[in-house]
Amino acid sequence: MFDRIFANYLVSKQVLGPECLTEIYKHQDEKRVRLGVIAVSEKLLTEEQSDEINRLQSETDKRFGDIAVEKGYLTDNQVSRLLTLQGNSFLSFVQSAVDLNYISMSDIDKMLNTYQKDNGYTLTDMENLKSCDIDRIVPIYVCDLEGYACDIIGVAARAISRLVDYHMYIERPYKSDKLITENLCHQASCGDFNILLAISGDEASIMSNAIGFSGEQYIDDLEDAMDSTCELINCINGLFATEMSKRGIDIDMNAPSFKGGRGVINSEEIINLPVYVFDKMITFSIVMCDNYTIE
Repeated sequence: MFDRIFANYLVSKQVLGPECLTEIYKHQDEKRVRLGVIAVSEKLLTEEQSDEINRLQSETDKRFGDIAVEKGYLTDNQVSRLLTLQGNSFLSFVQSAVDLNYISMSDIDKMLNTYQKDNGYTLTDMENLKSCDIDRIVPIYVCDLEGYACDIIGVAARAISRLVDYHMYIERPYKSDKLITENLCHQASCGDFNILLAISGDEASIMSNAIGFSGEQYIDDLEDAMDSTCELINCINGLFATEMSKRGIDIDMNAPSFKGGRGVINSEEIINLPVYVFDKMITFSIVMCDNYTIE
């Protein structure tokens, strides 16, 4: 996540040109492979076991390695070794940028210090960001939110990273009483408390998100893309409901639906999180009550 955030920061400061990022990302991705692929290539998992774990990740809010250990397919030591082989995405971004002679290591260090000052981050914040661990990064962005909103965003970020785009990244959430958007996909949940989750964005963003989630090479119909996005929302809601059930909180999900073209959510408080998937922005919205309308 932080590799993309910092890359865009370098572009905004005109330290790198946008055209440089294409080459850096290509170089970076050639060096970083998904954990399951590494495990299969190292003869630690079969393809069938890797596929099974990938499927389970859409049903449970757990990391690939954690599921592999629970299933008895890998040991903790084997997972640690695989993670070492996989590498840290921020470090691989830095290494790729330096290898391609787009920036020096000393300039990277200077820009990290500038980034820290510009954002008012502590040294601990910076270490958490550079870890590229979603569980350490998301709290930095949602520290001002109350209640279960932080939990929902954590679940959503992990799900989108695992199921759609590993390189997804977020911006700080903002609150509003009206969201005017387009291609609105949403699902309501009820029970011990009520929630509305929604994902919206322009056609290119929704299509890109749907292709990443479905695994289909091409989705050329917007309705199909919105239907796939609704499946993603249902997955996020399901993971959140499962987590809440462990705390004794009961949540039931209604069927998701979508509305192409202009869409509006009205409520006393809407939490909107900009999420970048394949470098295209979708908006992930949360309403923590049943007092809302959708137009």
